[in-house]
Amino acid sequence: MDDHIAAAPVVLVTGPAGCGKTTLLAEWARRRAHRVAWLSLDEHDSVPARLRVAMRDALAGILPDQGRLDSIPLSEPGFSSAIVAAFDQVPVSACLVLDNVHELRDPDALATLDLLTRQPPDRLRLVLLSRFPPPLHLARLHLEGRLREMLPGELAFDRAETEALLAAYDVVVPPEEITSLLSRTEGWAGGLKFAAMRMSTTGSRPADLLMFAGQDEIVNRYLTEEVLAPHAPSTHDLLVASSVCDTVNTSLASALAPRHPNPGVALDQLDRANAFVNRLSRTPEWYRCHPMLRARLLAELRRTRPDDERTLHRSAAHWHHEHDLPVKALRHAIAAGEDQLTAGIIENSMLRETLHAGSLNVHAVLGAVPGHVLARPAVGVVAALVALDAGDVAAADRVLAGIGGTSPALRPERVRVLHSTALLRRSRSDAHVGEALKIMARTPAGLSGVPDADVAALLDRGVAALSRGEHHDAETDLVRAVALARKEGFDHAELDCRVHLAALASAMGDIAEGARQARAAVEFAERKGWQTHFSCALAYSLLGVHAYLRMEDARATDLATRAAAALGDRPDLVVGIAVRTLEAAVSFTTTGDPRAVTGRLRRQWQDAAGREVTPPVVAHVAPALQRIALRNGDEQWAAAMPGQVEAMFGPCGEQAVLQAVLHSHHSRVNQARKLVEPLLSGELTSVAAPTVVDAWLLEAVLVERSGDQRRSHEALTRALAAAEPVGTIRPFVHAGKPVRELLARGAGRFGRLDRFATTAMTALPAPAATSTTVLTTRERDLLVELPSMRTTEEIANSLFVSVNTVKTHLRGIYRKLGVNQRRDAVLAARRLGLI
Repeated sequence: MDDHIAAAPVVLVTGPAGCGKTTLLAEWARRRAHRVAWLSLDEHDSVPARLRVAMRDALAGILPDQGRLDSIPLSEPGFSSAIVAAFDQVPVSACLVLDNVHELRDPDALATLDLLTRQPPDRLRLVLLSRFPPPLHLARLHLEGRLREMLPGELAFDRAETEALLAAYDVVVPPEEITSLLSRTEGWAGGLKFAAMRMSTTGSRPADLLMFAGQDEIVNRYLTEEVLAPHAPSTHDLLVASSVCDTVNTSLASALAPRHPNPGVALDQLDRANAFVNRLSRTPEWYRCHPMLRARLLAELRRTRPDDERTLHRSAAHWHHEHDLPVKALRHAIAAGEDQLTAGIIENSMLRETLHAGSLNVHAVLGAVPGHVLARPAVGVVAALVALDAGDVAAADRVLAGIGGTSPALRPERVRVLHSTALLRRSRSDAHVGEALKIMARTPAGLSGVPDADVAALLDRGVAALSRGEHHDAETDLVRAVALARKEGFDHAELDCRVHLAALASAMGDIAEGARQARAAVEFAERKGWQTHFSCALAYSLLGVHAYLRMEDARATDLATRAAAALGDRPDLVVGIAVRTLEAAVSFTTTGDPRAVTGRLRRQWQDAAGREVTPPVVAHVAPALQRIALRNGDEQWAAAMPGQVEAMFGPCGEQAVLQAVLHSHHSRVNQARKLVEPLLSGELTSVAAPTVVDAWLLEAVLVERSGDQRRSHEALTRALAAAEPVGTIRPFVHAGKPVRELLARGAGRFGRLDRFATTAMTALPAPAATSTTVLTTRERDLLVELPSMRTTEEIANSLFVSVNTVKTHLRGIYRKLGVNQRRDAVLAARRLGLI
């Protein structure tokens, strides 16, 4: 508070009744009692002479020479001039606090304050407390930098202040209940204090307090006296009628209270008066009532006009429906008991709303729709799709069971398309995608001419094709879906299409393009404020795998965390296994219990056996996970991985590489090479392009064991060529020491791949140097020069030493590295990570 007072000569504190203005300033004034004059105003002080006498007497108490004010005139402009003159002479600063300034109505009384605020004395600060800004020249004060305002938001209690208040009343509640308490009171000090008092005396929990249902007599009396009483009866009636809506604008208020002469003016006045009705910052034409006042008004409506509530909801439903606000229209239609209107809104608007903004709000409202309405096929198919989008499979099953019949028997065509689309989306959870696709093939899915039905059908059919590995069909449907979604403004559907197109690019072998598209999808989601949405979980996973393969561990870990947060507790096996696989891959190096990580992942992979797994995440990191499992001594899971991958993807390159690694681990070289040969020759395809890198690295190591260095170098070169376009380094790291030695020996012989080969080699940990390989500083300087083609004399000149000195250092290097010539010294140094 001191900073506010010192910031400007005039401070204005505004806020609704009970927000804590007076309490805050009183505590501040108590600590500075000898320098603060306090004057609490009421309606009688609006008489100018009475106000000036009260101000004079209050200021006299803090003026060193009290007699200086005895003879001042009680009229203007003499009164204000005398106050300024008196305080210009005092040696220390003082402060005058005027509480309840909103009680002043007389123009002459307000003129006195205006004169003082325009030219306040240097030694006197003016602090004005009011429920709303008084009619003074505040804009001019702002412009001149002489006004500091404390607005209602600054007075709202935060969590720490709420906890302190509850502690003062010896009330202990769990953290989640404090969150609920803050939400229901919106930090209003009066509401929190009422709640603390009630909980202290009755032992109630926040959820049980009658004040939040508008039924607490003391709270209702306070709101009536302090908030509602100053306003006209017509305004009161307007508030009661509009209490059925969480927000209203002038048009809606007119529909709810047609007898009110000017609802727009009334709402504006309520907002300006800080009367618990506030204009929304993002949509200033809309207003909302404080939750506690709204509860009190709604309780009054039900008590005094019970027959009107349903009528008001009906009016609100029709108004929102006419103004294309379907979610709110549906909520009011349900409350009004309007079955026909409810069915019409769901059938015509809810799928479009879900495709546009997602299912979060829609699904919550659909839960209140009567069962007999959901049993209508045209309504039920939409409700089922919304439930599936929200991840509520059980609710979708109930609705689909209630519809009855099979898709071909349903009419019209739109209903058949949506029914088959719901069956297809549902089948992604129980491995019956093929059957659902057959049902969809008997409908005009994607060609019905109804945009919402076509987008939903194309999107789900494309995702299904992707999960079955039918990449061409998936691309055709997803590209059509994203174009139509963009044209119709179905932003949520467009995000889904973008993410699955990114997955498709990765599945088709272009992980860099997949990462680019996933990044674009996340940026699109961020512009919509959807970066924590479930749809982004897969996008984060794809980006995380790309970073993981490139050895960007910090970024991969961050993306895995984001993916897990977006997934939440959603029971989606397909995306869930991608997220958990990435999480396991990035956490092995930091977890204290790697076996527990592999155990959890192993169980999830078992659950996915036989399912059509859409994301290529598992295939991209499976070889790395197996090598980690072997390194951690978990041979049981390493041995089970080939079968689990085959159950998810069928016969593929990943399964062959995993099986070959097991043979190699047990020194069965020939068996291992036979397994990877079809993948290397192109006879066998892999789900993920980097798997070929693992295969060529394995081939290079196995051929090296047989003594064929030429073929080993060729295999290593093929691995580098496959990895370099994406910067895939992880397979080299997990291949370990044998590959590092091959890279070191082949340095300079990889052509255009030499730079990438050096990057891959430096990512591998170098063997620990022994005491005999510790080189002096001069020897290290010389060692760096050895890979060049320069002569001994040229090196000596560049190091500014003699040729004999260079030769002496060379002998020391050869001895320590155990070699006899320059080329062998370079190879040994590279193996040891010295260059």
